[in-house]
Amino acid sequence: MTELLRSRGAKPVSVPVMRLQALLDEDSLRELGEGISRGRWDDVVFTSANAVHLLLPSSSESRPPVRIFAIGPGTAAAVRESGWPVQSLPSNYIAESLAEHLLAQGVRGRRVLLPRAQGAREVLPTALAGAGAELELVDLYRMTPDPGSRSALDRVMADPALDCILFTSGSSVECFRTLWGPQTVSGSVLIACIGPITAAAVKASGMAPGLIAEEHSLAGLVDAVEMRLGPLPENDRQP
Repeated sequence: MTELLRSRGAKPVSVPVMRLQALLDEDSLRELGEGISRGRWDDVVFTSANAVHLLLPSSSESRPPVRIFAIGPGTAAAVRESGWPVQSLPSNYIAESLAEHLLAQGVRGRRVLLPRAQGAREVLPTALAGAGAELELVDLYRMTPDPGSRSALDRVMADPALDCILFTSGSSVECFRTLWGPQTVSGSVLIACIGPITAAAVKASGMAPGLIAEEHSLAGLVDAVEMRLGPLPENDRQP
């Protein structure tokens, strides 16, 4: 995201409001990864690059004919970096579209592994189980607020030159609100969201989403911000 914004002439400031806490030990993660390599499951469904990095082992020439699905381009890129092929992407990069895509591919009677973040929405598990998949659901990690970033966040939010806040997940919204507290975001600051689920989290936190990207990806979000604010190198704005 930082690279995309900078390439458009913006001056991005990255504040890591959350950190990943693994819920399984290394032996358990290794066992799951080896299960993928041995073909323990017919399908593996990834909804974040974090899950891919934690779990997916490097591919070998003798890999099993497992189908690997990804919710969007970033997650798919992480899968390919590990040497695994990935199935075609859903039409929209949200759980509802991924569920529809999976059901269209056929999951009845197939062994499906869904590694995910703790507290993730139940759209996918409900759809897969309802379609007859033999689903194994594993909570790999959870995202928690990073208290070490509180001073940096305070400093950025107090900067009168701030034009835009970009949120790329509901968990980042929740952690932002935990660190920032009940304070009000200035009405002059555009709150831009990667998709409708993130926008719903923004609303639930008491803020108002000013923009929702039509393509729910990092590139789509940057495009939407540029369309709203104008060509970034020319308008002297600083998302």
